Amino acid sequence: MNLVIIKYFLLIGAVLVSTAFVAGPLNPENLPGDPDRGDLSADSIYRFGSEVFYKEIDKPGNEYMKGSVEGYSQSLVPTDEMEEKFLERWGRGVALFHSGYQGCIESFFELASVPEMTDRTKKSAVCKKIRASREEMLTSLGYFTAAKAMATPGSSRGFTIGMAIPRIEQITDEAEGAEIACMKAVIADNNSDSDEFSQNLKEAGSHFREMRRIFPELGVISDDFRTT
Repeated sequence: MNLVIIKYFLLIGAVLVSTAFVAGPLNPENLPGDPDRGDLSADSIYRFGSEVFYKEIDKPGNEYMKGSVEGYSQSLVPTDEMEEKFLERWGRGVALFHSGYQGCIESFFELASVPEMTDRTKKSAVCKKIRASREEMLTSLGYFTAAKAMATPGSSRGFTIGMAIPRIEQITDEAEGAEIACMKAVIADNNSDSDEFSQNLKEAGSHFREMRRIFPELGVISDDFRTT
């Protein structure tokens, strides 16, 4: 079984175990509210459970579980405001990521035609396009990270964002490698070194192929990443 899936199941198990943590001290003295007036609510119980859960994972020996919930909201039950902010940030992240990813992929074909260009400014513009596209993906990563802070670790959205972010980071890293290879290729072409150009074009191509390999995994995680 995929290690990430196992990790997710362990995380869900931890969330369920948090209910057991709550069950022990679940009495009017420990719960928020005024039990004499009967104003205990589901929100107050879940809030109490969240506090106990995060106190537990802060204890020595729970470092793995603490890492699993890092970056998530510390509320185990999402509010309407959290849902709204999640969707807003997720939507912006998806739009920017698509734009950046597409710009990078297009740049590879432009890089291959650099030897046919006579204007050095146009040659360097190819690498600048990769950089601008990578920066778009980095900005999208910021939105995804902000969206994660509005998600609970045991929810379907929490699972989706937790699976998506590492792959987006991988693609962004590959884009950086492609940008470096592009600059080396353009320099080689300016120096009329066709062998060096071919070698760096090949290096850039390997980064682009890795990006294209990872991208379909995002489509499995969420339909928002699927191309039409």
